[in-house]
Amino acid sequence: MKKFCFFTGGYTEPTKMGSGEIVPGRCKGITCYGFDEETGELVRMAETLSVPNPSYILVDPKAPYLYCVNELKEYEGIDGSTVSAYEIGTKTGELRLLNRQFTCGADACYLAFSPDGKYLMAANYSGGSFCLLPILPDHSLGHASCVLRHQGKGVNAERQEGPHPHQMLLSPDGQSVYVADLGLDRLAGYQGDWNRGWLLPKEELDIQGIPGQGIRHGVFDKDGNYLYVMTEIACQVNTYRYEKETGKAELIQTISAMPEDYDIPSLGAAIRLHPNGKWLYVSVRGSNHLAVFHIDKDGKLTLIQRKDSGGEIPRDFILSPGGRYLLAGHQDTDTICVFEIDQDTGELTLVHTEKEVNCVTVLAPWKN
Repeated sequence: MKKFCFFTGGYTEPTKMGSGEIVPGRCKGITCYGFDEETGELVRMAETLSVPNPSYILVDPKAPYLYCVNELKEYEGIDGSTVSAYEIGTKTGELRLLNRQFTCGADACYLAFSPDGKYLMAANYSGGSFCLLPILPDHSLGHASCVLRHQGKGVNAERQEGPHPHQMLLSPDGQSVYVADLGLDRLAGYQGDWNRGWLLPKEELDIQGIPGQGIRHGVFDKDGNYLYVMTEIACQVNTYRYEKETGKAELIQTISAMPEDYDIPSLGAAIRLHPNGKWLYVSVRGSNHLAVFHIDKDGKLTLIQRKDSGGEIPRDFILSPGGRYLLAGHQDTDTICVFEIDQDTGELTLVHTEKEVNCVTVLAPWKN
């Protein structure tokens, strides 16, 4: 059996989103699944309880350790979110808590490793800030070595009343970090000082979106020549031509992920590049669909399919390591839907639905 494993998380307590929606706390904690790539079926391996709001998860690609945000406005009476560090039981997928560390801001929503794996970067959506946390020799987390905060607002008075960092994206060479800020419609550029655990502002690296789009998450193409950015408010994908030598980017295309004349409120969510580099996938909440784009030779995108995601609020999805399957988690219907990817066209076909998975907001692959 060809198998890989992944972890899911979600909201364990009622939480108010940036959109104003209150998500009920149905998630029990972090769950580990095994996925059979021959049959497309899931096997529940382990469940770790007593994890507050593990809405984003990151697994160390080189060692059995897992980190998750605790998306909170306060923890044990102290304002701000935390990040939890765990050791993974390699045979069972069970987690052992190492420690929790504050992120110096509210509603932590994203994690990423520094290029050398010595630091964990965390973005605080409501706090308007982001930080670097040292990863100690025992893989627990130290106090923040760097905390920065954005200032300003966007044109949407309801959603962009202030800064809302949503992702920290490494440049292809690992020397720069782009902080995607939904409130400012900008990927703010920083130079990484990985010896000291600092990020140094570099305004000349800033990548601008279109006012009101709500920049959310981005991904570089396989060669690092193009950057694709999913926007939450507009449900559009921006394509940028990226200059690796200078770190600057030029907007060359904006394409909608939505059906024409669709008037139900929707929010853009996740974006993923297929392992072969030919196709780009995004998810949209509200309309509850997945959009499939072909990446043309000039880096621009051509829409080839819109596919019902099989549930409500597809906040996140992952691709299997070989690129044969796409697994989409649903926040409101408590399902994971498995789609087979046509290896010639990139199009999706639903092959399996796993039910009662407890408010999935994130899926994180584990190379065990």
